Amino acid sequence: MDLTVLSQLERQLNDPRPARAFARDYITGFEDRYLRLSSSVGNRDLPAAIDAALSLRNSSTMVGAARLSAMAASFETAVTSADLDTARRALPAIERCGMDTIDELESRYLASA
Repeated sequence: MDLTVLSQLERQLNDPRPARAFARDYITGFEDRYLRLSSSVGNRDLPAAIDAALSLRNSSTMVGAARLSAMAASFETAVTSADLDTARRALPAIERCGMDTIDELESRYLASA
């Protein structure tokens, strides 16, 4: 977790509230993003899987979760290559990393508010 990303957003906006709201929204939305990844692969819906991967990758980058963003990019590459077995095998690690990211945001960023 690179919390400087959110700190920079706070400075750019001259207000910590929007950055903190974004972090809370990210936390709230992770489960839905993960379920979209999982169900789209299960349904062999490649466009939906790519869309879900892009959503997770971009939002993770914006919150400072570089590792999770990279995992979503790898998932996207697997789906783009129609390698759904690799994408499916990546799901548990993505979920664990997402939960770790949430824990970090809650304990290191939002708890300090």
